[in-house]
Formats: sequence, structure tokens, C-alpha cells
Amino acid sequence: MIEIIINRYSFPVYKGKITNYNVSAVSINELCGDIVEVFLDIRDNKLVSVGYEGRCCTISQGVLEIVIDRIIGKSLYEIKRFDIKELESLIGKELLSVRTKCALIGIETIKKAISKYEGSSSIY
Repeated sequence: MIEIIINRYSFPVYKGKITNYNVSAVSINELCGDIVEVFLDIRDNKLVSVGYEGRCCTISQGVLEIVIDRIIGKSLYEIKRFDIKELESLIGKELLSVRTKCALIGIETIKKAISKYEGSSSIY
């Protein structure tokens, strides 16, 4: 699995700010200094497109790439239910237990953006 994560870090698909996003969020990992900002294009309560920027370690960025593959096209409800067990099934227990914060920063930032989106759309 580590080879896949390194490959996704080296050749990212989703890195960069997308033009048609309607919500964004930022997270910082205080332990190592990783910073990630996600840009989500949400339509009809589904995640249509994702981009991200930031200064991320290999694990943070590689895992974020893998997570995006899994959640793109899913409903916001499904993404909010994405939990640590599902992440473990994607990257393995060993890596998750050693680099938990790094592995979680991407999905946590995406969920933060979804909460922000739902909060702002509920007032209209």
C-alpha cells in the first residue's frame, strides 16, 4: 500500500484549485505542520469535483488522493458516514495506526467543507 500512496503523492490527480467550487475549507495538522485546503463542487447533494492545495506530507497527500477516488460522485450523506474503518480498509491498519493524523486530515477537511456548505445552504 505504501507504494501506491507514494505514487499518488508523486503523480497527483486532484491537486490544484478547481474553478467551479462552491465551498472550501482549510485544516492544519499541528503535529507536523501539514496544511490542506479543499475545494468542493457540490451539486444536487453529490460531490461532483474536488481539488486541493497545501503543504502536505507524502501520507497526507497520497491518502487524500485515494480517499477522493472513493468519494467522488457520492452523496453528501455517504461522505459524512465515511469513517476510520473505511479508511483502514483503503490504506491498512498498520499505516493508519502509525500516521493517524496524517491519514485523516484530508477526509476531515472535506467533511468540514460539507458542514460549511450545508450550513450556508440551509439559510436560503
